[in-house]
Amino acid sequence: MLIDGPAGMSELCRLMNLERSGMTGLVDRVEKRRLIARASDPADRRACLVSLTGKGRRLAVAAHDDITTRLESMTEELDLGDRDCLVSVTTRLLAKHDPALVSDR
Repeated sequence: MLIDGPAGMSELCRLMNLERSGMTGLVDRVEKRRLIARASDPADRRACLVSLTGKGRRLAVAAHDDITTRLESMTEELDLGDRDCLVSVTTRLLAKHDPALVSDR
């Protein structure tokens, strides 16, 4: 969720369907591992933005690449038309339930 750039706590709560207290605890634990950093939000003094550190970005990219490889392996037996259909249906389902999940990545 942070690969494309920083996000506010409210946005992360919404994306992960967590209460603010749960998100704060999660961010605290991940920050201790030096995978993310908090910074003041220039648009709102009361809020903070969460972003990946270099170590966090490397881990996130590696996890994304691993998942992509696994999905490609799982669908390699499908012909191109079936793969296109699977992508289309999955994209529609994601867009219906949370449009933010369907981005231009």
